Formats: sequence, C-alpha cells, structure tokens
Amino acid sequence: MIGKVKVNQSFGAMCRYVLQEQAPGKGAEVLAAHGVRTDSAEHMAADFDAVRAMRPGLGKAVLHVALAFPVEEKEKLTNEVMSRIAQDYLKGLKIDPENTQWAVVRHQDKIHPHMHLVVNRVDLDGQTVSDQFIRSRSVDVCKGIEQEYGLIVADQVGRQQAREIGPTPKQQQATTPKEEQSAEWSRARQEISRALSYTAGQAGSFDELREALRPRGIELELTRRKDGSPAGVVFAQDGHRVKGSQVGREYSAGNLETGFAKARELGHDPAQPWQQVGQDYALAKLAAAYAQAKERQAQQQPGKQPSRGFEMGD
Repeated sequence: MIGKVKVNQSFGAMCRYVLQEQAPGKGAEVLAAHGVRTDSAEHMAADFDAVRAMRPGLGKAVLHVALAFPVEEKEKLTNEVMSRIAQDYLKGLKIDPENTQWAVVRHQDKIHPHMHLVVNRVDLDGQTVSDQFIRSRSVDVCKGIEQEYGLIVADQVGRQQAREIGPTPKQQQATTPKEEQSAEWSRARQEISRALSYTAGQAGSFDELREALRPRGIELELTRRKDGSPAGVVFAQDGHRVKGSQVGREYSAGNLETGFAKARELGHDPAQPWQQVGQDYALAKLAAAYAQAKERQAQQQPGKQPSRGFEMGD
C-alpha cells in the first residue's frame, strides 16, 4: 500500500478530478464521505469551502491522498474493505473521521486498485488539521494497515523493483566520468529519499534516525550552531553526500527537528478511543460551522446578504 500525499489549495479542482466529471466512463465511484454532498463536484466543493471559511488564512486547506495497492490485491479489496482502509488511514494520521469533512472515491482507470481521499484541513470545530511531517507519518500508517489487513508490503516490493530495474536512464546515458558521477549521485539521492520516507516518521531525534538509516547503508552527519540548534544535515551513501534539503524540503535540519518534536508529542499522547458519534450530531456541528461562515461573510460585506449555501435538509 502506497500513499501519495499532497496539500493543495482548490477544493473545486480537486473535487472535479476525483469525481471525474470531465472524463466520463473512467469509473469514479464514491465509497464513503462525511460532512459533504457527493452528488456533484460543485456541491462537494461548496460544502468543503463553507467549513474552510472558518480559517480564511489557511491557504492550502486541501489534503489529497492517493492510496494505491498492487494488482495482486484486487480481489481482496472490495469497495467495503477499501472504505474501511480509508477511515483507518485517517485515524492513523490522528484525524477524527467523525469531526472532519472527507470523501473517498475509487477510480477504475488503472489495472491496480486505487482510491483518492480528499480531506478538509479545517475540522468541524474550526481547528486546523496539521500537515507537519505528514508524508513520513503516512508511510508509517500505510505499513500498519498492511500488517492489519495482511496486504503485500510496499517497502519489500520497492526494494525488489529497484534491484530489477538496474541503472537509471541517466546512468545509462552517461559517457564521461563527470556525467557518471552525477548520475550515481542522483541514484543515491533517490535511495536516501526512499529510506527517509520509511524511517524519519518513526524517529524522535537525529540519533534515532541515524540508527534507523545505518542498516540501509546510509550515514547521517549533523552540524550544530553554538546554541546547540541544528545547522545542517548531510546523508551519505557509497561515498555520495546529499544535503537534507536536496532530498526534500521536509528533510532539512530545521524541519527534521520540528518533525521530531511533533513525533515525540504524538507518541506520548495516550491513545484516545474513537467516539461513535451519530449522524445527527455530526450534521448539527456541520450546520453550526456553516452558520458561522455565513455570519463572517455578512460582517465582511455589510448590507449584502450572504449567498445561500448548504442547509439542513438539502
């Protein structure tokens, strides 16, 4: 199971994409949703945006996750099972599926099973859903779901594929020592990136991350400022040195340190039981959120009646 995570700005564009309204016949099927209408992309986006209005300063409020599975799992992954997996995935990210708007849509345009999860980063209480270190946390959640559901382990598949693929196109095209060195550095960066996606989210410090990377043949070198704060991090594999920021923005020294703090915070929080909140209660909270959004619009535009949005009973 692989989760590809993106944080975007437009609910309109995202809802049109997942519902495939511009590409009929591709087999988009809504498996489940909470707090949004699913009869059209326009209605779905309007419902997402009404709650998003409680946090007008949050530019990227759209959490989009593409969850993909090997083709061998197709028979096992019924719509019901995939719906449960999507909700377990949310819970694994510490997102309450009963207090957050979300929709999961299965696509049939590929031979392998996959679905798209759209989540509002503003919950029904108006609180922001954190995206801190979310890609690494997503990897951990996917691994847990693989074990729980007895699915093929993506990490093992990825390593096998890497061995079978052999040289990258850049390595094959290299004709000079400089080009060969550049190509080999790029391959090392890719392997370091993959290793970090599976290890960074589990670490609570640079020392823990260093120990997690060593079995994969990767060393971590850290420099610090006079006050002890991290100044820079370098990852080394087979003589190739790659700065954390060259692997990805989230792997710079400062962002890793922030992520470690968040991981420690999440790890020390006692597990909270997931309340089974009735649909009436959820809809009541949703209606209250919409009312607040409309009131805010009226205050921003004196004398102008806010446009009618989603109402109870629509």
